[in-house]
Amino acid sequence: MSFDATNLELAANPESPATSAGNPSRAALLWQSIERFLSRAGDWLNPILVKETRQAIKSSQFTITFVLVLAACWVATIAIVAWIGPRIFYSAEGSTLLAGYLSILAFPLIIVVPLASYRSLIAEREDNTYDLLSITTLRPRQIISGKLGSSIAQMAVYFSAIMPCLAFTYLLRGVDLPTIALVLTFMFFWSLGLSMVGILLATLTLQRFLQVLILVAFVAGLIYMFLMAIAMSGTLAYWGRDLWSPNGEAWYVIAALATAYFTTFALAYFAAAGMITFTSENRSTPLRLCMLIQCAAFIGWMSGAWIADDYAREAVFVLASMAGAYWYAMGTMLTAERPTVSQRVRRRLPQSFLGRIFLSWLNPGPGTGYMFVVANLTALAILCWIGMMASDILPTRLRTWPSFEELSYLLTIGWGYIVAYLGIGLLIVGTLRRFAFVTMLATVLIQFLLLLAGFGIPYAIKSMSLELRDADYSFLQITDPFFTLYHLLDGGSADGPVLVLIVPGVALCVLLLNMPRVVRELRIIREAAPQRVAQDEAELHPPPEALPQSPWDEPA
Repeated sequence: MSFDATNLELAANPESPATSAGNPSRAALLWQSIERFLSRAGDWLNPILVKETRQAIKSSQFTITFVLVLAACWVATIAIVAWIGPRIFYSAEGSTLLAGYLSILAFPLIIVVPLASYRSLIAEREDNTYDLLSITTLRPRQIISGKLGSSIAQMAVYFSAIMPCLAFTYLLRGVDLPTIALVLTFMFFWSLGLSMVGILLATLTLQRFLQVLILVAFVAGLIYMFLMAIAMSGTLAYWGRDLWSPNGEAWYVIAALATAYFTTFALAYFAAAGMITFTSENRSTPLRLCMLIQCAAFIGWMSGAWIADDYAREAVFVLASMAGAYWYAMGTMLTAERPTVSQRVRRRLPQSFLGRIFLSWLNPGPGTGYMFVVANLTALAILCWIGMMASDILPTRLRTWPSFEELSYLLTIGWGYIVAYLGIGLLIVGTLRRFAFVTMLATVLIQFLLLLAGFGIPYAIKSMSLELRDADYSFLQITDPFFTLYHLLDGGSADGPVLVLIVPGVALCVLLLNMPRVVRELRIIREAAPQRVAQDEAELHPPPEALPQSPWDEPA
């Protein structure tokens, strides 16, 4: 067997010039493969993520904040260790240091990163670069995902800076690794949620003075959240080990909060993506699906609480109150949608008979949005009625509040108030839109002012009247939903039969007045795409190549 001279030299001396020149070493080949993979991954990643991450990492704001975090951790370590003194050798003081480090970490995660997310989208509009983004092939959801990905990258850098300090707290005893992981997870999702809120607020308006007001309110809210994060992080640092008890109820609370967090995050995500998309796109259907999922999750958790509390009517009362407030808030925005449906949306409307029956309420439009809220409120009221009757049938502890009669009035009259106020607001906005353009913000403001007038006008008249000033309740306040419902729950059931006839009766009349608008929106049917649009779609998305389905098939 013969060997080549070059191979003999490579075997004798792997570091020879021949290895580095003609035949690269294994380490060089491995690095080249890693470099090619990173290059392909950079092309595959969201370009907005790459751009935003580069700008954030190179900015002076990030550099200053990162240096301040490192300096603060160094100073805190020296100060806390000096304050602990000699007992650090035998006492478990890891929780004290962990609380200090988390307070330092809360500043960039709760204030700096969400504020940078807000400013990143505002800067796109101020620098007139968002118009260039809107004409690219990037979808609005990709833009929002890129902004969020940049926030996650910044959070990862801050976490990596403070990780050695957290390891030091574990060595001092008094804190375990699951507690550290729980607190870091808590801080991460809190910061991510605030970043999503900042991006959503940045999409609400293009007017400069409103952006300044939103920025001031957002900064104030971040400062409040920062103080809350410090308090809750310290509590988890000292008492987080108690959560790991297998019989602890804290896990149910954490799971319920996680469900509320993720459903609200999805709602904010699709809302932000809808605000920056074209007006001809369907913005409403994803949001309504998120609302349905969130409401279903809330009903599930409240049903569990109702069963755990021995079928008490208090859980039904909480469900009805919170669900009513939720759907009124959602209704003020759903009734503010554009009354026209673009041709692009009409091409994607449900076509089958069953699809038009069950899915038409997800179509965009103020009329369908109003009926969507009414349908959900009606279903919730029926569920609460079933739960209320089951509470009287199933064995439960003796309770006197709320009674069956009081809760019945609350469900019926509360349903009437929400349907009536949303319907009256929709009628007012529909009339105004015949003469002027009414924005979504103006519609929400009209709904709020209408509710404020129903509360404030009777209160002002009662305050100025000598006869009614000292009365507990008068039918003059029938337009005030808050005091009326409070009066019914506070022993005012004697006025219930009159109120249950007037308020739901007015709600049904308002619902009938809005039915022509609803019918007009439901009569919109699916349209076929023009030939030119169909050809463009076929060129952009060609059908897949026909491949053999079995070894005996001939190639196409």
